[in-house]
Amino acid sequence: MAMLYCISFIFLILLIRLDFCRLSAAVDYMTEMKSDCHYLNGTQRVQYLQRYFYNQEEFVYFDSDKGYFIAKTEFGKPDADYWNNNKDFIEQRRSAVETFCKHNYGVFHSVTADRRVQPEIVVTLIPRHEEPSTVRHLLQCNVFGFYPSPVEVKWYRNGQEETELVTSSVIFQNGDWTFQILVMLETEIHGSDTFTCEVHHSSLEAPHRVDWHPEISDSDRSKMATGIGGFVLGAVFLIAGIVIYLRGRKVQTSFRGPQSENFIHT
Repeated sequence: MAMLYCISFIFLILLIRLDFCRLSAAVDYMTEMKSDCHYLNGTQRVQYLQRYFYNQEEFVYFDSDKGYFIAKTEFGKPDADYWNNNKDFIEQRRSAVETFCKHNYGVFHSVTADRRVQPEIVVTLIPRHEEPSTVRHLLQCNVFGFYPSPVEVKWYRNGQEETELVTSSVIFQNGDWTFQILVMLETEIHGSDTFTCEVHHSSLEAPHRVDWHPEISDSDRSKMATGIGGFVLGAVFLIAGIVIYLRGRKVQTSFRGPQSENFIHT
């Protein structure tokens, strides 16, 4: 009966989805079920969770520590009540601690527990299409390719930690059993500033730091080159003018010479 209910529920969702997509193809949703095993001291204490999601929101889950389904939203209450009244289904979920979690512990442990992958870090300046008078900029620290998922990312400006205007994405799971996170800092940038993204992860013996310095834009670099070129050219003309002036005075002095009384007579 429970299986028939699940099939009917999924079929109803598919029908609703088809009708809804006719109204708006831009809006999408999905249903998802996850089974989690949480181990403490090997298999001495094991917690099994079976979690159900709709529109990426968890609405009901089974907790082996409690022994029954728990609704997280109003949408999940009918399912929780129905499954909790089904003794056979509840016993099946409770037995998953032995049949699923403990049975597969060796596989899970060999793949995940001892695996450590160090993160890669890239810091970039995100272009912002706003008024030229805007003084705040957005720096992004992209931390990717790490395992396991717990990670801590900090921003520093000139050695001082920034906390107020720091935002973080959720941790993304990649297809190669690694994870990725984006941490952004909104801040003012001056030419002498040094920004640092610091990452703490279990795969690292010490926190990894990547510095970022403001770069001169192409237009500013062109203006600077033009200014330097103009200064050098002006200096060349100035030196050439001084040399010509001094040579002219030297020639004029040599032609004058001293005048004697014998040379001037009537």
